[in-house]
Amino acid sequence: MPERLLVVNYRLFTPGPVEVSEEVLEEHGKRFPYHRDRSFAEVVGRVTEDLKKILFTDARIFFFTSSGTGGMQAALVNLFSEGDEVLVTSIGKFGQRWKELADTFRLKVTYLPFEFGQSVDPAMVDDALRDNPLIKAVLSTFTETSTGAKNDVKAMGEIVGRHDKIFVLDSIAGLIADELRMDAWNVDVAIGGSQKAIGAPPGLSIVALNERAWKLAENSTLPKYYFNMQIAEKFRQKGFTPWTPAITVMMSLAVSIKNFKERGIENVWADHAHWASFFREKAGQMGFKFLPRNPSNALSAIKMPDGVESTPIIREIKEEEGILFANGQAELKGHLIRIGHMGHANEQDTLKTLEVLEKHALPRIKETG
Repeated sequence: MPERLLVVNYRLFTPGPVEVSEEVLEEHGKRFPYHRDRSFAEVVGRVTEDLKKILFTDARIFFFTSSGTGGMQAALVNLFSEGDEVLVTSIGKFGQRWKELADTFRLKVTYLPFEFGQSVDPAMVDDALRDNPLIKAVLSTFTETSTGAKNDVKAMGEIVGRHDKIFVLDSIAGLIADELRMDAWNVDVAIGGSQKAIGAPPGLSIVALNERAWKLAENSTLPKYYFNMQIAEKFRQKGFTPWTPAITVMMSLAVSIKNFKERGIENVWADHAHWASFFREKAGQMGFKFLPRNPSNALSAIKMPDGVESTPIIREIKEEEGILFANGQAELKGHLIRIGHMGHANEQDTLKTLEVLEKHALPRIKETG
């Protein structure tokens, strides 16, 4: 047999990319179709309709071969023109990314940051929109992967809708794991990624765009080509993507989304909530502390006490147990162990997570008193 380029001898317990099911992995390894064949368009169509049911929306669904950040950029460059005013809320690294994108494309940003671990205060969104009626849209996150915190999207959507602004949501981490009802909650644009709770390999971003947002897209003048939704719309109407997509990822996504739809999205939300809550309850009883006050069901962020660094603990668990957790990001690097509950979270994985944390992390934490 030919020598493998890379042998991965650990499992992903990270908050994306996630471990995928054997069924999804098998689909990913099959011979793939031509992206302009009608049979592939039928797959794209099925995934689109399934996603609409999962998102509770009638919005247009666009697929781009990119990470979730590509989906964020696609939303931004298709909705706005240079000098448009937007409100950016931030509760962590990915809220900051909204600001970086908006600054890059020369939008006028009203920035509303919160301490890492906190969630957005909807009343402050209300105040900001009242203070500046020229703001066109609110750019926010659903689940902040860097901290594990979740925003109250329903409350925020009610406020944004009352001010008649466009609500653009990075739902990359929270989609599938946490309840999200796009139309009922006044979310105009929702962005997802294949590698998170959706449970497929990395490679596709998903942008759902309702009619209110589409009217902005028809008048946007920001530069774009690869992410141009006016081009993509012509192909979407025929069931295709504008450019060669990550075909094997789309096929894998079709399998994963179909399974979630068959289980019922409310049951999927309940499963994520159960295992996330179970994990945090048991870990809390052991003595672990968590960063966010309003945690997502997608992940848990364990906070290290002073004097304990997470980096060597994560490395030791990977080397000795074959399990990879995620470190903190940016200023939280070395201060967190982030554990994903995304996708196909189950009892076996949750109990194993608790076992290895008790063995490798707890003794170091107890040493600090």
